[in-house]
Amino acid sequence: MNAVIWAALPQEARDTAGKRPLGPFGRVEVRPWQECGEDGGILLLAPHEYSDDERLRIVHARHWSWVHLSSAGVDFMDLASWPGKALLTRSWRCYAAPLAEYVLHAVLSREWSGAVPWEQSDPRQACAGDGAPVPEFSAGAESGVFGTRVGIAGWGEVGRRVGAVLGALGAEVVVLRRSGSDGSTAGVEVVHDPRRIVDVDHLVVALPLTESTHRIFDREVLRHCRPGTHVVNVSRPQLIDQEALLELCATGRARATLDVTEPEPLPPGHPLLALPTVRISPHIAWRSGRGGGSGMSFLDDFALLADALAADGDLPAGAAAAGDRLRAVERVRTTRRQRCVA
Repeated sequence: MNAVIWAALPQEARDTAGKRPLGPFGRVEVRPWQECGEDGGILLLAPHEYSDDERLRIVHARHWSWVHLSSAGVDFMDLASWPGKALLTRSWRCYAAPLAEYVLHAVLSREWSGAVPWEQSDPRQACAGDGAPVPEFSAGAESGVFGTRVGIAGWGEVGRRVGAVLGALGAEVVVLRRSGSDGSTAGVEVVHDPRRIVDVDHLVVALPLTESTHRIFDREVLRHCRPGTHVVNVSRPQLIDQEALLELCATGRARATLDVTEPEPLPPGHPLLALPTVRISPHIAWRSGRGGGSGMSFLDDFALLADALAADGDLPAGAAAAGDRLRAVERVRTTRRQRCVA
């Protein structure tokens, strides 16, 4: 008999969750949340699949011990009305790699947009028989990541991964954080004023959306952008004053790669769509990999958290968003014992 976990997920995700081991539970039986009794249990929730009212109804319909979100952000949830005893966790780690890959592609595309690093044909084939030298490739003097200054707003899993990737390519990394430096910021500059993070060649926005970060890059802050700053947003559109960014891009003072916009998708004829200085993708930066790739990787984060709760109740920093973990610990341990006995 498998452990039972309840789900407010699309059918594909429910099927996948039931086919793979999930931490201390092993294989589980995943049932629709509507079939759960009043006592509740552990709920897997895809918040973006439901309206605000539907999410509220699901969360308050049962006495859940633990709700795990398939999303990295918790801005979908009304934390002010969150039932205090229900632990709320997010998929805080699994999207870091694909988002960093997207950022890397955006930065490299921008840096190499004016310099093609290869010939259209192999120059060796055109060499004369007398051994004439092979032509050497000569890129534009200002091409490449090495020596650029990259600002990263947010130093969670995504920000740290982006910093590691671009730093390894020789970029100078500066980080916007609310608090001071720690071991994770070794080798990078830390600032606390948003106006200091925009004087860069590339600005990567990877902050969570909260009351304090809403429109953190407003018109006044964006006014301090270095001419030609490339803004890459892989988080939430509400972090940036989109109208102010549009004006900067329209005048050529900034460029942007946006995976998120407001509204989403943009309606036909929206000014952002007509700007050659702006590239827009349809909120797909979190996806990567073969065979489904990161689309189901939130289950890996859930399994990791379940292992942590089963062991000692301590959760990795940044994983918990609200609630009391004690009920969740008891639920995980009880469910695991029941499965072992069965």
